[in-house]
Amino acid sequence: MIHHTVTRGTAETVRICRDGDANLPGPLCHGVIAKDGTVHLVGYGRANHAGAGDDDVLRAVIQEKGLPPDNERNTDGNRHFYGFECENLGDGKDPWPPAQLEAIEKAAAVCRAHGWSARSVIGHLEWQPGKVDPKGFTMASMRERIAARLKGAEAADPASDGS
Repeated sequence: MIHHTVTRGTAETVRICRDGDANLPGPLCHGVIAKDGTVHLVGYGRANHAGAGDDDVLRAVIQEKGLPPDNERNTDGNRHFYGFECENLGDGKDPWPPAQLEAIEKAAAVCRAHGWSARSVIGHLEWQPGKVDPKGFTMASMRERIAARLKGAEAADPASDGS
């Protein structure tokens, strides 16, 4: 599951994602993907990133089928999804550098390890009603990049983000 952090500054973003805050204990994800493309591993096992989402979406991800609308909050996604928080303000204006987009794509190596396709990769906005992340690129464009990488090819144009 791909998220944006609504933070600025890699060190502080990593700290928050690792330690959590007064409202939610860390880790808040498994990996933080910085603007420069560095992936900081901050959690393992269950991480507090997905929250409650739609059981129909979970079934579609498991079956690697097209995603239905996320219209319920009846299933704990934290126990089912790896989470990657990507350093970005999430305002649709903060850029997604090519190195960061490529790192998100490469993080999908977890799919290869489990024998999953790009259809197992979702954005938070596809899981939980009301969420908008990641904002600034489409999950369809990212899944295309991930599918190409899983087939052994790099994305045709790493600067193309589909926004």
